[in-house]
Amino acid sequence: MWYFTFPITLQLLITSGLSMIDSVMVGKLGVDAIAAVGIANKYSQFLIVILQGFASGATIFCAQFWGQKNLYGIKKIIFLVSQLVTLFSVAFACITLIWTEKIVMLFSQDVGVTEQAIPFLQLLAIGYLFTGLAMVFSVALKTIGQVRWPTVISLATLLLNTGLNWLLIYGNGGFPQLGIKGAGLATLIARLMQALLLGGLLVKQGILRAEPQPDNGTTKNYFRITLPSIINHLTWTLGDLVIFWLFTRIGTLPTAAIALIDPLVFVFICVFSGISDASSVMIGNELGARNKTTALFNAKQFIKLTIGLSLVSCVLIYIGSPLILQLYAVTVELETLVQQILLVYVLILPFKNVNYVNNVGILRVGGDTQYVMWLDTLVIWLWAIPITYFSIRLALPFPLIYLCACSHDILRALIGIKRTQSKRWLRTII
Repeated sequence: MWYFTFPITLQLLITSGLSMIDSVMVGKLGVDAIAAVGIANKYSQFLIVILQGFASGATIFCAQFWGQKNLYGIKKIIFLVSQLVTLFSVAFACITLIWTEKIVMLFSQDVGVTEQAIPFLQLLAIGYLFTGLAMVFSVALKTIGQVRWPTVISLATLLLNTGLNWLLIYGNGGFPQLGIKGAGLATLIARLMQALLLGGLLVKQGILRAEPQPDNGTTKNYFRITLPSIINHLTWTLGDLVIFWLFTRIGTLPTAAIALIDPLVFVFICVFSGISDASSVMIGNELGARNKTTALFNAKQFIKLTIGLSLVSCVLIYIGSPLILQLYAVTVELETLVQQILLVYVLILPFKNVNYVNNVGILRVGGDTQYVMWLDTLVIWLWAIPITYFSIRLALPFPLIYLCACSHDILRALIGIKRTQSKRWLRTII
């Protein structure tokens, strides 16, 4: 279990550091800059999560194909998903570049925020394609057990991004002082290098040279299984974006506070995302080999691991957050609000992490994508958004508003665990 979990978690930790390092290094520029980065990253997350829908389908099929040692099946999925990711990334980038100002103005009318968010978002948009392709290449490599070199590449990318940030944000080493634009440019260059290196590594594995084999409707099966997952990612991300938009209606201070939360807890998000990915690979391999008993055993072990590590994470986040906040140039008012939000976050964290691993990593890899789609969509649109809206209308303190917005994680975790216990998700789909 740890053979897959640790390297995948480390890779996700490093990759997510690309976004986190922007927030930390831009944090010295003040509250407006923090809010600007938060808005651009949150908007970009809409596309990223849709691309993750395509990539999750690739994980399901590549993992089960690898369990059957069907290299041609993996090759076909890689080409198919790369084409889909390219189409959506380019289309979304064009929309973003054409209407950047209008998009940013949806989240903030504060001139100090919008003037910095617009150029930063434009640079992120140019890199959407590289981000998407890197995601596909990484998924393919993980499912065939290649986890060491992708981790090395991710580390090199993070170091490159950090170095370029230091040079371009503050004008060190004789480079121009570009501020938040420098952070965007550094991220763009780092994403390009990551995509190129991961792509080169994938080519080196020889999978793309696999000889054709009889095709049992791989493309049709991919869309049949993955379409609910894509719709799931779309409806979920749109709902999450609506909640963030509701937060921005309250003012710049809550927007900046929310923008700080992910960087503060990103290590722990990566740990459980890594566990989720590892569960998909290991359980998918067993289902592909038709070892359902082993797949169920692994699922239970991953859930136990998640619950135990979640309790440890709650303590570490609350103890360590004041130290991390010192990296930012924030006001006492903002720091106090972030601490209050983090208290709510650690209460919800065990349920959130169970959803990462169980609903995303375990249920989907067995092809139970429709069930997860309806669970996520109904809970966020019929529960989370209405209760967040009314809590704002009632002018509740922001930490309570945040609690209302996150309460859906409790519902999803309880329902999802019950579904796993039913064993209905244990299916070989190829």
